[in-house]
Amino acid sequence: MLELRGLTVSAPGRDLVQDLSLSLPDQGITALIGPSGCGKTSVLKWLAGILPVGLQAEGALHLDGRPIPRPHPALSYQPQSDALFPWLTIAENATLGLRVAGMGKREAQAKVVPLFDPFGLAGTEALFPAELSGGMRQRAAFLRTIVQDSRFVLLDEPFSALDAVTRIRMQRWLTDRLRERPRAVLMVTHDLHEATGLADRILVMAAAPGRIVADIPVPTPQVRRDEAAMAPLRETLKSLLLEETPT
Repeated sequence: MLELRGLTVSAPGRDLVQDLSLSLPDQGITALIGPSGCGKTSVLKWLAGILPVGLQAEGALHLDGRPIPRPHPALSYQPQSDALFPWLTIAENATLGLRVAGMGKREAQAKVVPLFDPFGLAGTEALFPAELSGGMRQRAAFLRTIVQDSRFVLLDEPFSALDAVTRIRMQRWLTDRLRERPRAVLMVTHDLHEATGLADRILVMAAAPGRIVADIPVPTPQVRRDEAAMAPLRETLKSLLLEETPT
């Protein structure tokens, strides 16, 4: 269990996030939704230990009941931008997290390169980020994040730059991967269909200062495939978001 307790993130003169607490079990997908500017990305960046300079934060992070520092190897993070290093090849970028964690170059490549084909990246191993489309760079960043052996995966709109077909394929790949090796995902998204289609639970944040105003369980995967059955939940989420969005 990962527990975030009493997080407040402040910029000069205002709070972006205020006294926010949440917990993540060891497996399943939790979607974090809310109005633009409510602090969703700030929450993920604080968890990852990379909150930008100029922001102040107070809060505590506990893993299995014990306080832990940030960054921590139990958490991996994919930002909204692909954040690929332009001077590294796509293969080098995709294996970077494993290399930083101490894995050797050959072992890391042996683990990652076979996944280039299912990720639609076959043939790009020796290319550089500037030679790829935005969607392909996003897939490379997603691959780099998901191949790490962290217990908790933080994803900030991981599929937003992908076309519709590729988005569906990557969503399916993620859920298949979680069935093979269960772990926890905290995913920021603005897409209610994505949230209700993938997540086991949805956390709704209020407008800045951000805080959790609803914690909603999502029906089983079998029910999620029934559009009619999911419609009332999406309407509930829309109503909550409209209530929390400044006019």
